[in-house]
Amino acid sequence: MNRREVIKRTALLMGGVVSAPAIMGILKGCQAKPGIDWTPEFFTADQAYVITEVAEIIIPKTDTPGAKEAGVPSFIEQMIFKAYKEADREKFITALDDFTATSGFLKLNGEKQKAYVLEAHQKAIEEKPEQRPFVMMMKELTMLGFFTSKPGATEVLRYEAVPGYYNGCMPLSEVGKTWAT
Repeated sequence: MNRREVIKRTALLMGGVVSAPAIMGILKGCQAKPGIDWTPEFFTADQAYVITEVAEIIIPKTDTPGAKEAGVPSFIEQMIFKAYKEADREKFITALDDFTATSGFLKLNGEKQKAYVLEAHQKAIEEKPEQRPFVMMMKELTMLGFFTSKPGATEVLRYEAVPGYYNGCMPLSEVGKTWAT
C-alpha cells in the first residue's frame, strides 16, 4: 500500500478530516515503532508522560494492542518535531502545556485522567471551537499513528498482504472490519 492510500484510508476512519501537518508527516515517512519502551528525544519527561497517557486513553489496550504498544507516542514526537512546521509545532506544544496546566494532569490518577480527557473531548465536539483544542490534535495524531502501525493495520483492521478479487458492490455486514490495504 502506498502512502497516499494510507492517508485516504485514515481520513475515512477519522470522518474525512486530516490536517495538513499530519498528511505531511506521513508523506515524510513518520511511522510508529512498536513497543512500550520509549525515550523522548525532544519532549520533556512531563510532556512525554502526558502524550503517552492521553494516547493510551484514546486507544486503550483491549484484546488488541493499545496506543503505547503500537508505538504511537514516539510517532507523535516524530510528527511534531520532524514533520510539522515551526508554527504548527509551537501551537501543539503550547496546547499541550496549557492542557497539562489547566487539568493538573500530572497529579491526577488514571481514572481522573481518563475522565478529564473524555470531558475535554466531549466539550470540543459540542463547542466546535475555531482553534482545534489539544485533545482533538492528539486524537488525530493517535489514530493516524495507530492505524498506520503494524498492530493497527494487521490486528484491528482487516489485512491481507495479497488481497483477492474486488467486489465493489458488497454489503458492509458481509465485509466485517474496514480494510487496511
